[in-house]
Amino acid sequence: MEKINIKWSYTNSIVNNLIRINKAKEIVDLLEIPISVEEEIKKEIIIKRVHYSTKIEGNSLNLKEVKEVIEKPKELREWNALEVRNYYNALIFLNDKSEINVDITEELILKVHNLVEGKKINHKNDYRDGQNVVADSISGKIVYMPPEAKDVKSLIIQMINRFNLDDDIPIPIKAGIFAYEFVTIHPFWDGNGRCARLLANFILKSYDYDLKGFYVMEECYDKDINKYYNSLQMGLNHNFYFGRNDADITEWLEYFISIMADTFELVGNRVKEIYINTKEEISIVDTLNKMERLVANFIKNNGKIKAKDIATHFRINLDTANNWIKKWIDKGFLERYNDIQKRNIDYILTEKYRNNLK
Repeated sequence: MEKINIKWSYTNSIVNNLIRINKAKEIVDLLEIPISVEEEIKKEIIIKRVHYSTKIEGNSLNLKEVKEVIEKPKELREWNALEVRNYYNALIFLNDKSEINVDITEELILKVHNLVEGKKINHKNDYRDGQNVVADSISGKIVYMPPEAKDVKSLIIQMINRFNLDDDIPIPIKAGIFAYEFVTIHPFWDGNGRCARLLANFILKSYDYDLKGFYVMEECYDKDINKYYNSLQMGLNHNFYFGRNDADITEWLEYFISIMADTFELVGNRVKEIYINTKEEISIVDTLNKMERLVANFIKNNGKIKAKDIATHFRINLDTANNWIKKWIDKGFLERYNDIQKRNIDYILTEKYRNNLK
């Protein structure tokens, strides 16, 4: 069985940028801004993520046109618009999936690729059945020759297992490793880059490195697209079996983590500015999203709430409901009614919300 044995090491650049990432994350996690502002930023960022990630692959729609495709649903026939809509559908699917913090699975990868390619989510999908290549769009010269089709499935399984087992690696680095391995395996005839970026963002969101959905790394990639591709290539042999399968990817991780740090710092500064400008007028109600307001109203009317109440009201499963409750406890929104209950636990609003939501 063919193996992929990538290597990497910590450098001063990686360590310093991880510190920058976590500082920005703390700022965004701690500073409360009006939920109306938060929702507007999220909409803006989703449009930018779709635009820049599809632009990297050659999509010709500008930011305004992408916004229209997303916000004005209609029957689409033009290829660029279809690609944008497909990418948007995959992004929303992964955003919803991340709420239950699922592991990366082969099934998830195939579903994401279905959506990227415009197929139904449960379409019977599989990896490429032949040899594909990445060629220079101008010269036609082969830039990269991925592994043979017979090796793809085993390499994907190895990648997934390694991701799910490496618990001692910081999440930003795990996301960078995954993105590199995915495009290196190049499991599909088309859509590999888009899937890699979607799944890397999914990993960050699933493990609370999403900055409330405020960041967009793809815009930084696009500003110097040659640097993005050169960082992935790292001057290695164009053939997977001659150096790509056991490469030292520290150079790629330095690039990936630096882009993430720059992007996160910009978000941190933006959130600080919004916080300063709104803190005099913000009320605690302004910090609650629509779901949290519904939960607060339920508790006001019933005294307390259970996971099964949340699951029933929002039509989700109990695992997802319990995951939401954990996040709300961490936020300081909910707390246990008492410490006696071991099952079917009741939850109430914390004191600061009880006092301000009368």
